[in-house]
Amino acid sequence: MTKLRLLLILLSAALTLTGCSTLSESECAVGNWYQIGFKDGKRGKDSDYVIEHESSCAEYGVFIDREEYEQGRQRGLDQYCVGANGYQRGSSGSYPNQSCSQRYVDYHQSYYDGLLARYDSLQITLEELHKEHEILRQVIRRIDDEEEIERLNLELDEIDDDIDSVQSSLTRTRNLLDRFR
Repeated sequence: MTKLRLLLILLSAALTLTGCSTLSESECAVGNWYQIGFKDGKRGKDSDYVIEHESSCAEYGVFIDREEYEQGRQRGLDQYCVGANGYQRGSSGSYPNQSCSQRYVDYHQSYYDGLLARYDSLQITLEELHKEHEILRQVIRRIDDEEEIERLNLELDEIDDDIDSVQSSLTRTRNLLDRFR
């Protein structure tokens, strides 16, 4: 039991120490900064992400080439800032990725389309919840069993919470639509 505990502590410490670095010592030493920037751009990382790499590589005494990194990141953004990613962010209710400048027209139009789809979907969900709420209230009025009424009232409370949550999401989505019109 003690050996297992010691192993878990050592494993946890190792994960903690390695979890903070964005790059390994060998990645820093090889320093293909264009390629590293390209990979980060493909993942939509912003220009400040280079600071994470600088911090990781400073531990190993390696300095990065910011210019090469940024050139690669910009090329990677060309692959990230596409319509599909814009739509995905919009339909999930996220803000658009700030790394995708206005020159990525398809990304921004698709983002807006995704927001519209989210808004429509939320409106349908809200209508369904209101219908479910009303049906449940009618059922409660017709029942005499107190235990069943109590159980249904709890269900009604859950529906009310869902309605509040969807209304909040609708408001947030409407605000995003107004902001990014």
